[in-house]
Amino acid sequence: MTPWDLQKSLIAEIEELLAQMQLKNAAGEDVFGVKGYEQRLPETTDDEEDQSQFFPYFIVRIEEGNTPTDDEPWLVGTTVLFGICDYDKETNGHRTILEMITKITNRFLERPLLDSKFRANQNVSFALQDEDTYPFYFGAIDIKFYVPKIGRSDDWS
Repeated sequence: MTPWDLQKSLIAEIEELLAQMQLKNAAGEDVFGVKGYEQRLPETTDDEEDQSQFFPYFIVRIEEGNTPTDDEPWLVGTTVLFGICDYDKETNGHRTILEMITKITNRFLERPLLDSKFRANQNVSFALQDEDTYPFYFGAIDIKFYVPKIGRSDDWS
């Protein structure tokens, strides 16, 4: 197992968890679900394009990893970043971000195993943006996963 395997599995799991959420894209149209990306949003290549075309989205970033001893698995830090668009000033998009965060954190606090390979650490944190960026809203979850690693061998033959 590799951190990239974890990243792919985590994206698939979050897309499934959020598949029934009705949100808006940047054009104000209804969409269901949230598209996940690895590490960053895709680059825009046309001068007419901008990154608002990706709303709603989430990004799974692999931040760091460590393995303190020979017998312990990798402990891989991930950050899940969310971006949504909400033009309705009554609903205030931070509530939607909190709903997304709650769905994901509850899933891993209740059932920490992902794809029968990766186990979520119970020390999870989240944050919301602190600036007004209406109609765009952002939030994040930091969660670490135990990722199996290859054992050491002293046999060089």
